[in-house]
This record gives sequence, structure tokens and C-alpha cells, in this order.
Amino acid sequence: MRAAAGATEERLAQALAREAPGRGWRHTLSEIFQQPELWQHTAERCATRLRSLPPQVRRAAPVVLTGSGSSHYVGVCIAPAIQRRTGRQARAMASGELILARPDLLPPQRPLSLVSFSRSGSSPETLALISACLQHEPSVEHRVITCNPKGHVVRRWPPGSAPRVAIDVLDPRSCDKSLMMTSSFTNLALAGLSMAYVKSADIYTWHAQTLTGVGLDLLGSRVHGIGSTARRGFTRMIALGTGGQFGTAQESALKMLEMTDGRVAATAESWLGFRHGPMCALREDCLLLLFFSREAVKRAYQFDVLREIRAKRLPGIVVAVGEGIPAELVSDGDLVVDPPGLADPPDEWAALAQVVVGQLLGFFRCVEEGLDPDNPAGSGSISRVVPPFRI
Repeated sequence: MRAAAGATEERLAQALAREAPGRGWRHTLSEIFQQPELWQHTAERCATRLRSLPPQVRRAAPVVLTGSGSSHYVGVCIAPAIQRRTGRQARAMASGELILARPDLLPPQRPLSLVSFSRSGSSPETLALISACLQHEPSVEHRVITCNPKGHVVRRWPPGSAPRVAIDVLDPRSCDKSLMMTSSFTNLALAGLSMAYVKSADIYTWHAQTLTGVGLDLLGSRVHGIGSTARRGFTRMIALGTGGQFGTAQESALKMLEMTDGRVAATAESWLGFRHGPMCALREDCLLLLFFSREAVKRAYQFDVLREIRAKRLPGIVVAVGEGIPAELVSDGDLVVDPPGLADPPDEWAALAQVVVGQLLGFFRCVEEGLDPDNPAGSGSISRVVPPFRI
């Protein structure tokens, strides 16, 4: 499977060299395809450290997972697993919201663990939030998971310099050079997910191996169909997910929005929330990206939503990601992405493989729009690291 994924990447690189000479796409392409290899590395590293995690991670205290943009959606993906497996209250909150309304939003229980995710380690929201908590919240302890060993957070709080701040730096290869977060996103999530397996490193490692196999199959044999679908004429996209997979939906919508420089309007919604208004957005020019759960009760509701869409004869392009989707719910022109093994691990693990579909859809749509995947924001509206605050 590794050879197949490598061959697919090489064919894509050759095609892009012909179709888009001089345009920036190499970082994004390689960072999407390097994910299975990095997943294995990240999982092995995290598994060996599970028994020596910082005290604030091991305590049965509430945990808040925070970050900005994609880094916030990392927390959305893994919070349900941490709460279910450890019994700790776990919430995902955007760091920008916590800066503005920390007393209103942080759980009142103390001690509290605040886990910050950051690709660059230089996000002004991350720095400001940790600084404010260190000053005003003596019972809040911090863990930072970052991809950048030279980020501002590492320089401000070097390991061992602040007893309430623990910093975990991932393999530098996960610090994506592209404007887009792809391998950064999935490796931050994989590292954070280890918090749900403090007492079961072997299970964590086993799920990571399954995830790697699913990712290799997806990148080796499913790319052509995803690319063809991304080149179809849609101008809006809606992604649906439940629980941790709602984080996948949010991240996939953000990838499409960023990588098309806003030309494709993209949003995420919960499966059942979609029925209460957002379903009206299904038009001929809409792509509906569906992330299916492996859990029987969730799937039953999800299948009913898709049946309702069919019964109402609503238009649009459907991309269904999951195994065992009934054939009668699939129409001509739909794309089903169902790599073997996707239904084996719990949803939070499937979510990390499923998000690759969202990444590829955004990548191919970016190319179709004539933009540069490494830096699609020609307007200059967004940047790899947002500017610091004036305050």
C-alpha cells in the first residue's frame, strides 16, 4: 500500500508539473501524502511516553482542548474520546473565545487542564491565553502540543522553566510549510488522542496501525475519484458529521474555503441539525460531504437523513465517506469513499482518515480554480500565522 500511495503522488506531481508549471503545490501535495508515515511515527512516540505524561494530564480533572481555526477543530475531533474513555469532562473551545470570555466559558472545577494545539507555536491567541491564565488562574495547568520546535511558545516557556507549562513538540516534518494545515492537523489530533489511552498504550498503537493502513489505501486508490468530483461545477459545500466527526466536517469545510480563496462557500453542520434549515442550501451547485459513523444508532439516523434527501429529490453532488452505505441511498454521480478498515476503529480514529478526503477535495478544487495550493490566498486575506494583537 505504501508503494501504491507513493506511485499516486508521483503521477499527480507529474500531471501538475504539466498543468500548473510555476505554481506552488509541492508542499501541500507532499504534506497530504506524508500523513500515514508520520501517523506511525507520532503514535509510536506518544505510546512510549504515555506512562510519563505530565501530572496535569494524568489527573482526573476536567480538560479543555483549545486552539484557533484548524487547531480548534483538532480538539473537537478528540474531546468525545477523551471524555468517554477517561471519565474526565472534556470540552473543545476556541482560544480566541477564551481570551475574550474566559470567566464565562472555562469550567468552574479546579484544578483544570488546558491543552493548547498549535502548528506554529506562535499563535498570538495561544500565547495570550496561556499568559492570562498563568497570571489569573493559579489552578489551571497547561500542556502545549506544537509542531514547531522554534515557535514562540517554546522560546517563552522552555521545557522545565515553568512548572505549570508542559510542552510537547512533534516531529518537525509535521510543521506544514504550506499555508494549509494538513499533516499538522492530523498529527496534532493523533498526539492529543493519546490522552484517552493513558492506561492502554497497546490499544492506542493498534488503532494507529489501522489508521495508517486506511490512509495508505485512501491515498493509493481513492484519489482519482476524489479529484474528478472536486473538478465538478459546485460553488458551495456543506459537510456533515457527528461527535468527533463534526470536527472533521468543520476542518473539511475550512480547507475548502481556504483553498479556494473563498470562491466555494463552505460550512459544516451536524447531521440532525442539517434538517432544521440548512437543508435548503442543497442546490445543483452544492456538494454535500457526508461523514458516516460506525456506531449503529448514529448510522441509523444518518441513513434516515440521506433517505429524506432522496425522497425530496433534492439536487447536489454527494460524497459519502464510510463503509457499508446501502446501495439504494447512492445515486448516479455520487462518490462513495470506503477504504477497507475504515469501520474497524472508533469514530475518532476514522475521523482522522476521513479528514484526508476533505483535504484532497480542497486541494483539487484549488487547482481547478487556477490557484496555488501552497498559498491560495492571493487576496492576502489570510496568512500562515495571524498577526499579533495591537492591545
